[in-house]
This record gives sequence, C-alpha cells and structure tokens, in this order.
Amino acid sequence: QTSWRWLEVKLTELGMLTHPGYKITFVLDKTSMFQIVSTNKSGKSLTHYVKPLQIIWSKFPQWSSKNTVHLDDLKRNFALNMSSGLKCTGYYRKKRKKRNSAGGVNDTELLGLGRFCELLATTEVKDNFD
Repeated sequence: QTSWRWLEVKLTELGMLTHPGYKITFVLDKTSMFQIVSTNKSGKSLTHYVKPLQIIWSKFPQWSSKNTVHLDDLKRNFALNMSSGLKCTGYYRKKRKKRNSAGGVNDTELLGLGRFCELLATTEVKDNFD
C-alpha cells in the first residue's frame, strides 16, 4: 500500500499534477483504507485492505459509481467497488525483472488506458462497463 509521499512523487514525476491535460480530482492513499476479509478463488479467506470510494461519494454528491474510475495494480483494493475498478499493471520507469512489468520505455498500457478513459467519458451508461 502506498503512502501519500510516494504517490505525490510518482504523480509529480509523471507530470500528472501539473499538466493542464489531466483533471485528477481525488487521490486516496493508504490512510483511507481499512481491512476486510474476503474469499479468494480457491475459497480461502484473505485479509486485506480496500479503498472505500463511498467516502468520496457520500461527501461529494456530484461523484458516484457512474463517473468514478479506480485505477489500481491490485484488484483486491477495489473489492468494495468492483464496477468502478480497473486493474492496470504497476508502472516502473526502469525495466524490472518482475513478470508483466515492461518498464517505462516499453509501456504501452498507458496509451490504451487513455483511450479507454476517453471512451468512458463520452459514454452515457457507466454501470457494468466490463
């Protein structure tokens, strides 16, 4: 789980906090997360933390599951809001030996993600957009 310090570093390095083309409204770090117990595919109990988007939705009525996308490299982080979650590969500027990690130079997922978010922004129906 990522602290605000590292989120700010990552978002700043990527230019996402200062570039006029990005309109990030909220960033939730690990301090907003709480622990739940869920069941994995094999039926075993798994204790993990989740990011509760309901915090945003209850305080700001203009935001809801219809206009929120939760991007995360850990699917379990959006266990409470599966229809708003979009799993992506963790981003690394340098090539990593980890499987499924192409590194910043070969990262093409971000381009597809941008196109997908543009499609979401222009689509009327947001429920169950799998």
